[in-house]
Amino acid sequence: MGKIKRSLAAIAVLAVLILVGVATLVWQTGYSISEMDWDSDGETSLAELWRAIDVGRRSAKRDGVYCQEFFNLKDGLPIRVDCPESTAKK
Repeated sequence: MGKIKRSLAAIAVLAVLILVGVATLVWQTGYSISEMDWDSDGETSLAELWRAIDVGRRSAKRDGVYCQEFFNLKDGLPIRVDCPESTAKK
């Protein structure tokens, strides 16, 4: 019985360490959890949080307006561009 408890405790500690590690990586991205909603469904899933580790943010000028562009770190290709709503085309 003691081995089972120790094994479960070790698994729990490992799970907590993994969660803390992922949370730290996501926190260091420099943008909010709501900005990590890559598919724009209104909710940020765990998969989207994980993907945020490989995503950067930079300023980009679009039609004379400065916007925030989110891009893949591996190739620099844009994922999404967020511009101020007052400049959105109607």
